[in-house]
This record gives sequence, structure tokens and C-alpha cells, in this order.
Amino acid sequence: MAILDGFLTSISGFLRTRDDLQLRLFLRVEPPLPEQFVQLSQELKASYRDGKVLERHLTKLIPENEDEYGEEGDVWPGFLAFMQEYLEFWRDVNFEDLLETHSQLSSLVNSCITALSHATHGIVMLPTAIQLSSNLAKLAMMLDKRPDLTRRLRQMADVDQGEGRKTLVEGTAESIQRAFTMCLTERSSNRSGVGQDGKPEGKKIGIYSFANMVLKLLFQCHKIGLANQLYTNISLHSPPLQLYPASQRVTYLYYLGRFLFANNHFYRAQLCLQSAYDQCHAQCVNQRRNILIYLISANMILGRFPSRAFMSRPESKGLLEKFAPISKAIRRGDMVAFKHAVGRESGNDKWFFQKGVLLPLVSHCEVLVWRSLARRVFLLTYQFPTDPNSRKAATLDIMDLLTAAQYCQKVLEGWQRPVDAAVAMQSGRTHINSIFMKFPDLVPPPTGPKRLGAQEGIIFGNKMPNILEIEAVIASLVQQNLLHGFISYNQGKFAILGAKQRGGPLNAGFPGVWEAVKTRAEREGKAEEIPGWVQEERTAPMGGVINLTGIARPVGGG
Repeated sequence: MAILDGFLTSISGFLRTRDDLQLRLFLRVEPPLPEQFVQLSQELKASYRDGKVLERHLTKLIPENEDEYGEEGDVWPGFLAFMQEYLEFWRDVNFEDLLETHSQLSSLVNSCITALSHATHGIVMLPTAIQLSSNLAKLAMMLDKRPDLTRRLRQMADVDQGEGRKTLVEGTAESIQRAFTMCLTERSSNRSGVGQDGKPEGKKIGIYSFANMVLKLLFQCHKIGLANQLYTNISLHSPPLQLYPASQRVTYLYYLGRFLFANNHFYRAQLCLQSAYDQCHAQCVNQRRNILIYLISANMILGRFPSRAFMSRPESKGLLEKFAPISKAIRRGDMVAFKHAVGRESGNDKWFFQKGVLLPLVSHCEVLVWRSLARRVFLLTYQFPTDPNSRKAATLDIMDLLTAAQYCQKVLEGWQRPVDAAVAMQSGRTHINSIFMKFPDLVPPPTGPKRLGAQEGIIFGNKMPNILEIEAVIASLVQQNLLHGFISYNQGKFAILGAKQRGGPLNAGFPGVWEAVKTRAEREGKAEEIPGWVQEERTAPMGGVINLTGIARPVGGG
């Protein structure tokens, strides 16, 4: 028997028995493949160059059932069109021409999704559609890393579509999203999409397989905003995520966490990423490492820092050296060390930028450094009352905080301590009496202050902080519940409230960052339900859209 005849006879048998897994095994396209696929390709090239001849032979061996397509999974027109496309793919494909292969595979996937759409028999195509879509997604991501191959394609798209053109990866995501939408919106006997066995039923089995492919492609081409509608639709129509395999849950929560992180919704992001990390198998070191990068970043912004014991895990290798200087600077309120830790001096800025966490760390962790700096200045300058019954509020002199900020700004600009000949000994060691002397002011470097970028200075580049800007910083910290008290503008002081009730001015005036953020999130209901993460079976659609409002605001923001 010819290879093609045996192949089509087997396909026909799988349709009659509804054996979707064997159907998927036979309908493969990704090398390496068994020798039979090479022989099939050679036979198609030799005997079926004419598409009409191939179509007649196909319908002869897999005839269409005109009586409502039968009751046992017989052939329907969409499947015949897909099989025609599949055989022509093997007849014409040249795997060395990746761009043309992507075009042919895109056409094949679209045809497969059309076959999948059949209300009665399309379900048998689900595993095949997932497999082919996965092959297409991998090929698209490979091509995205080969600008030498896609340059001509982009130039043609620029001419045809102007600024509205879609990248190859974005177009691939759009194609696969058709299958996702089809699975998500399929009508089933149970409104929630969950069968009597407690598992997703029908095509809803494929929701997260397709969703994860689309998300991976959107993140690859930096079109994260397009995922908003996908998450909203999942909230409206999907069965609970916990009913799906662990691999799908972990991948989905990872991308949902990254989406929320990118939109400055750090509390919800860490909930998703923590769940993904907990459910990811310990042997999946690379996957756990990818999750950790964003989980650590989100937690640091929320005031939680990883321990050395945690960072000694295999998936944490190399991360401690990158994140530890930032957490140390935040704890100490060391603005200079913080700017160096996230700047060019650390050598980690490019890595942070590539991972998409640099700007969130710079803007939101600086808020925490200001809080710690204010606390440190308070400890150095405040004289605790000797009378335990004193009702006078503890205060922080705003001018003291301004002096500290200006000192940090000068250090960043390269100002230095002057050499005091009366103090320094010829041996280079400092005279013992210098500890009783007044600390000298800094002097600018001979070549002038170092030129700072907008994010490298204390406020804006080389601008020296003033009293109004420090008052704005304090007001912003109060609004974010990171300081507790009020500003007395007449006296130029920040007064702490509730010191006696909260066990002293430190506890009252400088609440823990994580506790403050968590309390606020729970009060706003952000810890109860995360849009895009279906945790319970629904009896009615959920209204509303994803809230992208961030937990923390930049310093000086209203």
C-alpha cells in the first residue's frame, strides 16, 4: 500500500473512534520525525503536484458524510480542507527557508482552527490544534531573534501598512488567539464549563494551553497591553484555574504576575508569582528562576527582602549579588548606595532593564529609601524626652532631612572632603583629635560636579534639593501610609502622631512597609479577588475590568 493511502486510512479510523491523541500523533510537522513522514513528503512531491488530483484522492479515501456528518466523528468540510492543507504543507515545505515555512505553517494552523470550530466534531481536533499552534509559536519566536531573516519582511510591511503594521510575532499571537477565544466561549451543558466529573469539559480544556502561547508571544514582542482583553475574557468565561494541569497553572500565573507587575500593581503581582513559584516543581530550576526575578522585585517594592537562606537555593544562583545591594541600601536609607546599586556603577543596570524591572525598582524602591533616610535622620537628631508623661509630640526637623539629602546629592556629583593639613599626619593616618572636630563640608571636584541623569540625582539630575521638594517627599510618604503624622509648615517640622498608643515614636511614625501595603490592599479588596485569576466556580459572569492602579506612587506624587 502506498504511504499516502495508509496514512489517510489511519486518519479515517481515528475520526471514527474519536481517538484525538492518535490523530495528533499522526498530524505532526516539527522535526525530527519518523522516516514515514519523509516518505510521505517524497510521494506527495512525485505524484500529487496538482492540487485537484490530491483533493480527489483525499475525498476518495476520507469521504465526506452528507448525513449530518454521521454520529461517530465522520468527516466534515472543515476537516477535509485542513487535510488538503496539511498534505500540501508536506509536499511543498522546505525547512531551510524559515520565513516561508512560517507562512505555510500559519496557513495550516488557521485551517486547523477552522476545523476545530465545528460544533459537533471539532473537539477531536483540539490536541492537534494545540500541537500545531505550539509549533508555530516556537518558530515565530525563533524568527524574532533573527533580524537578518525578518528585515525584508518588515520593510515590505512598512510599505504596505505604514505605522499600523503588525510584527510577525504579533500576527502569530492573533492567529492563536482565535483558538483561545473559540475554546473560552464554547457553550457547554454546564454554564461554568465544568463537567460532572469536576473537570473542564469540551473545548474549554484548551483555554490555558492557547492562552499561555498568546501571552508568551505578546511578552516576546513587547505588546503586553494587548493581554488586557485576554485576562478580562478569562475572568468572564473560564472555569477555575485550579482544575487545569500544574504546568498550565504555573505558566499562566507567571505571565499574569508579570502583567500586573508591568502595570505597577505589585501586591497582586506578588500573589500570582508566589503561587506560581510554590506550584512549580523543584527540578524546574530555570522556570523557578524566571519566576523569582519578578517575585523578588515585587516583594522588594512592597518592603519584603529575601533572606540569605532563601537566596542559597539552586534557582537563586547569581540573584543575591544583583538584589542584595538594593535591599541593603533601602534598609539603611543610603540614597547614594541605592543610586549606585541600580545605576551604571553596579554593572547590573542592563540586566535589570532587559528583565523589565529596572524602572519599577528605581522609581518605587526610592520611596522606601526616603522613608528609611527620614527614620535614620530622626534617630540621629531627635532628643527623646526624659519625662515619660510629656505630651509633646515627637518631631523631625525638615531642615535636617534637607541637609542629609543635599549631602547625598553632593556625594553623587563627586564632591569630596577637603584635606585638612592640621589634622592629617605625614604618615597619612588621621590625628586622634579629629574625632572631636567638626565634620568638614564637602567641596566640588576640580573638574566640576559629575553630570547626572534624571534618575541619578536625589530629585532631578544635578538639581540640588530644596525645602519645598523635601516637604513634598514627606507629604507623599504620609499619603502612602509610610509615615504617620503631619507637617507643621510654620515650624518646619514633621510631627508624629500616636506615639504613646503605638509604643513610641519609631513604631508610630515609621510603620512597617509590608504591613502598611498589606493593610491597604486588604481594605481595598485587592487580596480577595485578582482579575484574570479565576479561583472559584462561577454561576454568573463577573462584571468589570482589570484595575491597573499601582500600589505605590512615585515620590512627590499626589
